[in-house]
Parts: sequence; C-alpha cells; structure tokens
Amino acid sequence: MRLRVVEGALKDELLTTLRSRETPHWLFREALERLGLILIAEALKELKVERVKVKTPVAEGLSGKVVQEVVFIAVLRAGLSLIPPALNLYPKGRIGFMGIYRNEETLEPVAYYKKYPLVKGAKYLLLDPMLATGGTARYCIGELLKRGVPPQDIVFVSVVSAPEGIERLKEFERLTLITASVDERLNDRGYIVPGLGDAGDRFCGTDDAEVIEGYGVQSS
Repeated sequence: MRLRVVEGALKDELLTTLRSRETPHWLFREALERLGLILIAEALKELKVERVKVKTPVAEGLSGKVVQEVVFIAVLRAGLSLIPPALNLYPKGRIGFMGIYRNEETLEPVAYYKKYPLVKGAKYLLLDPMLATGGTARYCIGELLKRGVPPQDIVFVSVVSAPEGIERLKEFERLTLITASVDERLNDRGYIVPGLGDAGDRFCGTDDAEVIEGYGVQSS
C-alpha cells in the first residue's frame, strides 16, 4: 500500500478547525469541504492524460487532457461530505455509494446499501473522512476488487487515519491511501485519538441535537 500524508499550512489550519469541539456544525462542514479539495486534488494527480494540440492567444502548443474516467464513491454517511469538493474539482466524475455501519459490539462492518457504476479503466476514489479500525475500508476495497477493479485504480481518501486502520490495509499492496493525518491510536471503543469526533454527526449537525418536544425524535 502506498501511503501519502498531505502536508501544508492550510491543511494544518483546517484540521485544527475540524478537531476542535467548539467548532459548530456549519463551520465544520465548511472546513471539511475545503480540506476535501486538497485531499482529492492529491488523489487525482495520477490520472491518465494524453498530449493534445491547443491554440493559445499567442501560438499553438501541446498540453495535457485527462482521458481516464473517475468514480467517486461516498462511504455513507460521512463520505457524503466529500462529494461536493470532488465534483467541484472534477465535474465529469461519476458518483456511487456504499452504505456501511459498524457493529458497536464487534466493531465489524455491516453493509446495508451498495450502488455504484462499473467503468472499465476508471480511477475509483473511496471517500470516508475517518479510517479507524479499517474494517469498513477493507470491506469497500474488497467489494471493488470482487467486481474486477484493479487495486492500482483504487484510492482511499480519509481526513484522519488511525495506525491500526492503516496496518489493516497493508495487505492491498497496490492500493493508495491519501490522508491529512496519521493520528495516535484507537481507544477501547474503536474511536480515533485525538481524532475529530464523529464526522458524520458533526457534518450533519446531529451530534448535539435534542429531542423535539411532541415528536420524541432525536439524532441517530
């Protein structure tokens, strides 16, 4: 597995905003989208290009044109947060979804929804802000491999990654992992330390939602 940790002052500042428990959901969402642009730009660096002739206002020259299709797969629900920056960078990309939740007792992934296009020769970007135990990531990668996607065409994009999750993905030798941070460890509940909390809850604004009187509904 190829691990690429994105560096830079802007990345550091955005990650600080995401980590802070004082950051409101709307600002968390904004920072996540901006950091997503940085991470996805890194993930798209190795798309196949061909040289084409182009006429500039000055002369004719050669330039590059992307000739490889891209499929962005959001790992629900937190992965939805990285779809807007992905399409801002590459509007021609196709979109898919993998719905996975983690069994809180076994910490193993349970799939409840899968819908994504199969495009021969495409680059597949699996989008999930958090790589914790690696179980969900491993399941999603295995799903693509079973459908015939070669490992060198799969890129897993995360914001924060735990060493335990990274170790679990090392079996995929030609896979690429793009992340903004390799954090310290997992706690006994399988959460990343120091991490940034539950990315899905904080993105959706459901981390501090209260029961609505008369409805008996709360965040889930």
